Amino acid sequence: MENCTYFFVEHVVTDKQGWDKWRNSWQDIFGAEDMTVDKARSYPEWEGNECVLAIPTSDDKMTICLWKMRSGTSKDEFQAFIDRFACGYANNKVFQVEQALGIRKLDARGYFSDLINAAQGRHSPGYLDAPKVWLTHHCILDREGFSALNASIADKINKTCTTPSDCQTIFPAGHKCCLTLFFTGNDMVCFESTPEGVTYDDVKKAEDEFTRGMSRNYVYEMDTAKGLNAFHLSEDNWSQDAMTWANATVKTAPVDSTTATMTTSIGIEASQ
Repeated sequence: MENCTYFFVEHVVTDKQGWDKWRNSWQDIFGAEDMTVDKARSYPEWEGNECVLAIPTSDDKMTICLWKMRSGTSKDEFQAFIDRFACGYANNKVFQVEQALGIRKLDARGYFSDLINAAQGRHSPGYLDAPKVWLTHHCILDREGFSALNASIADKINKTCTTPSDCQTIFPAGHKCCLTLFFTGNDMVCFESTPEGVTYDDVKKAEDEFTRGMSRNYVYEMDTAKGLNAFHLSEDNWSQDAMTWANATVKTAPVDSTTATMTTSIGIEASQ
């Protein structure tokens, strides 16, 4: 396993003017003509840590980030760092990543390349596999039932999918997945891609029906064109990780039982 710990952050903006000014100050720094990835990574504000993904919501009220920290970093240590880094302009909700599907191509070099290009007027292409990306944050209310639901997904992949690309067929037509993060505790997030024309209400209804009251589901439309490193999210990468995850999953009861649990997980290392 790589010597690191991942943390996911939801920056809920509380001071929009200060937040925008803070972001623009970074644009000014990284827009310098002689800026390079190595030079950008050396700035002391990072404190040696690596951000590998950042995407704002379409209403710009929240930005999500995924950080790669040294192994053994505690949640409290990371919380203190991210609060310093964000300068008090947002409420920073921190979650420690326990398992991940789809992060294999997310690295700091891609993040900084996108940051420099955006600062110099060469904007990111954003997510490439579909026109829309949605984030669903599942606050799990029924841990046992939700574990059974995940076990049923793994079972369906094992029974019906012969290649990684087949994994996307478990979702409704046109809906695909590009990143799943399981957190310690009772939360997880999924990034879903859809065609144009799909609305917030469509996604919320689908998520609520799928989870059947076992989680409270918060849905956000993401603006990947304003994000950093979103173009390294991929349905193919998620599918490869999903097949590995499903094959490694051991269920202790039939999938239609609420006692089904997953006793083996691939962890983050399988996504590197």
